[in-house]
Amino acid sequence: MAALLLLVVLTFVRFFGPGNGMATLQAGRHGYHLQIVTTAQGQQKGLGGRASMPEGSGMLFAFPTEAPRCFWMKDMQFPLDIIWLNTQKQVVHVEPEVSPATFPDTFCPPEPAQYVIELNSGEAARAGIHTGETLTF
Repeated sequence: MAALLLLVVLTFVRFFGPGNGMATLQAGRHGYHLQIVTTAQGQQKGLGGRASMPEGSGMLFAFPTEAPRCFWMKDMQFPLDIIWLNTQKQVVHVEPEVSPATFPDTFCPPEPAQYVIELNSGEAARAGIHTGETLTF
């Protein structure tokens, strides 16, 4: 049991890295551990180059203000759900099951966003995340 716990902890440390900010997203009965990315370099890289993301995890892109926020799947190796939120953390758009094969296409919400959350493909539907909903993190 201790070995399993250590493996889980090491997986999260490897994924999130030391010193990265963390947040917990609660969406209905589902909780997600989010790595917070605030630097331009971190936001440009995102999840690119990673083979996968642990179950129950995601990435939160936090920007200083609302603005048009377009995302792409550069260097991605697995599909994602992309969720855009305004300043009040209200969902303004959900782009489900975005495949790495869509690169170089970009995905943009119909409204400005301050936050963007990336979850494993299918998680937004599983958690019932929809446009108009206010999320807590």
